[in-house]
Amino acid sequence: MARKPRITIDWSQWDDQLGKTTDKELSEKIGSSLAAVSMRRKKLGIAASGERGARTRIDWSDWDALLGTVEDKVLAEKVGCSLASVVLRRKKLGIPAHNQRKSVDWKLWDDLIPDMADSELSKKIGCAPGSVRVRREKLGIPKYDGDLRKKVDWTRWESKIGVVDDKDLALLIGCTVGAIVAHKKKIGVGILSEKEKVKRSSIGDVWEKWDHMLGRCPDDVLAEAMGVTRSKVGVRRMRLVIANYPLDWPEDGKPCLGGCGKALTNDDPEQTNCGSEVCLAKLKEIS
Repeated sequence: MARKPRITIDWSQWDDQLGKTTDKELSEKIGSSLAAVSMRRKKLGIAASGERGARTRIDWSDWDALLGTVEDKVLAEKVGCSLASVVLRRKKLGIPAHNQRKSVDWKLWDDLIPDMADSELSKKIGCAPGSVRVRREKLGIPKYDGDLRKKVDWTRWESKIGVVDDKDLALLIGCTVGAIVAHKKKIGVGILSEKEKVKRSSIGDVWEKWDHMLGRCPDDVLAEAMGVTRSKVGVRRMRLVIANYPLDWPEDGKPCLGGCGKALTNDDPEQTNCGSEVCLAKLKEIS
């Protein structure tokens, strides 16, 4: 293959464009090889075009407020950088392009800025989090610390922690996932087994006073004492992985509510336990 004839380049006409456009673009304009442009640029100590090779580091604090308010191309000319640099910065801050930008009447939202995270407020407004951040900084309002734990009545939700997925529970409570994770660490709740999940989810409901009776008498006997169906008792017992009562149960026998497994066979309707110290202590504990 014949070599491409070498041309003599008058660099005085092109030196001022080195680093302002890519080497490839400039080589096409000149009609030279890419290597020739690259070598000339490096010889003059000029960095390549683009954010990574920018000759000066851009102080974006002077320009962030304008991102999305004008076209990226216009802002790039003002800053003196490449279009790619402006686009990358705008996307990094989550700010939509000028033609996609939503006009926000901040008078309706300014009062909420101190009390909400930028991401949460942006969802309510329907704009980008970066737009809220720029507005907040313009008003001199410090970033919301996101500590919603102070506002959560954890006594209402502790039975659900470790049982319900953190993300789902955060939506129910109206707090961050981080707040739930922090509270889990505080109360020492880690990854729960299915049995532990069932027990935790029952805190505060009817089973809290009856779980100790499961497997201590037949399901139908316990169901009658509780006033529920036999299947409900059976399902609960199986979820807690408790074996069924293995022995014969006397006809008309009542269960000792202390959970010892003994049957009360007398006719005294007031007697609910066998009278042992263990059973009395258990009844006192769950009452």
